[in-house]
Amino acid sequence: MINHGQFSSEENKNIFRANGALRRLRVNPRDAVAVMEFYETCGRELQDVAVRYFGKNQLGNKAILNLLVAVVSRAWSYDPRSMNASEWLSRVADAGARSLREALDASGSMGRPIRRAM
Repeated sequence: MINHGQFSSEENKNIFRANGALRRLRVNPRDAVAVMEFYETCGRELQDVAVRYFGKNQLGNKAILNLLVAVVSRAWSYDPRSMNASEWLSRVADAGARSLREALDASGSMGRPIRRAM
């Protein structure tokens, strides 16, 4: 369980907003307001995952949107009792980025694989 006292009030507000957006997306994955709210609070984490797997370039920028779609489409699996939104997002985005990276590497469309920090 999260100890909200360990975060600043702005971080607490973002955690609360992300949890609320994910709960709404569990019910209705087409809730555009919830998607935007989720992206506004967690977009930086998606960017971090995209940069780690694809670099800070046009491909990385495109990957952010793919990761957002992957996360929204898996919102049904979010259980706020088992983990916080940030941890869940990190796991789902990382798995989505790995799959996308493997598909790109397998297709050979990107030439040689991009080296990334782990």
